[in-house]
Amino acid sequence: MANKAEYRSAQRSRQAIRKAFIDLLRTHDADKITVTAIVRLADVNRSTFYAHYPDVRGVIEEIEDETIAELMAVLDGIESADFLKDPTPMIMRIGRRLEAERDYYRILIQASGAAGFLDKLQTVFAERMVADEAIPAAIRESRSYVLRVNYFAGGIVNLYKLWFAGGLDCSMDDISREVGRMVALASPDLLDHRTAGR
Repeated sequence: MANKAEYRSAQRSRQAIRKAFIDLLRTHDADKITVTAIVRLADVNRSTFYAHYPDVRGVIEEIEDETIAELMAVLDGIESADFLKDPTPMIMRIGRRLEAERDYYRILIQASGAAGFLDKLQTVFAERMVADEAIPAAIRESRSYVLRVNYFAGGIVNLYKLWFAGGLDCSMDDISREVGRMVALASPDLLDHRTAGR
């Protein structure tokens, strides 16, 4: 019973620390946020902070990793082969999740620098596509497949980056539909064993 109470207490502390950090990001640059400011707003002591995180960067990294895991969970049940045949539903799911919590993601992107969070998202998305065993190994391991998956992942993430920065005058659904059309046009031969090794 004591262990369960300690676990809940630790979870509450972590949540309070992360919420305080996100709240501070609304008015401060990430590199200006101190442990002192976080613990004061979270109403925890410094030793509690350091029991969970080595530094402020550790808080950012945990938030990034958990957020990406949540985004990838949105895609559960969709196989990469389905993505290549009709990519729009998968991209729509991610886009709508990003749009639903637009302010949160904008803050997170600004906190880590666009390169941090979005680069992780790109890497995880590409790795998921390459590791999906629903696609035959001969295709997944082909140079053509790996190059195209990374190309599309990079392009999609760059569009998200531009959208969050206010550089695109369109909705997230517009982006998803257009990317879906581009991927669908470029990918039919990827599922063909005869072209897999090219």
